[in-house]
Amino acid sequence: MQYYVDFDDTGNITGFYVDAIHSNIPKTAIPITETEWELYNENHKLFKLDGDRIREKTQQELDEEASSLPPSTPIQGERIETLETENADLWYDTMLKDARLSEHDNDIADLWYEIMTGGA
Repeated sequence: MQYYVDFDDTGNITGFYVDAIHSNIPKTAIPITETEWELYNENHKLFKLDGDRIREKTQQELDEEASSLPPSTPIQGERIETLETENADLWYDTMLKDARLSEHDNDIADLWYEIMTGGA
């Protein structure tokens, strides 16, 4: 079984392939070992193709990539906070209903006991 890794024009990893699974492996994909596949796959953002060799990115490269990412908008943060609150509210309502059902179960059991024992 042969493993492959492919890169974009800037040297960043764009995909992994295995000849036993994929029939359309890009011609630009580079053969790698299973051990390399495990390493690159687990840390794909840390490696790049530099000429004809695959190397770890420098801290400066990683910092530049991070700084070029668009900032998250406050709306996204607010939406996550809203969803978390809604999730907590739903969980609370569910637990409250479950507790009420448990109380009703006890009331029903008490009534059945009274019926079965003739109210004694």
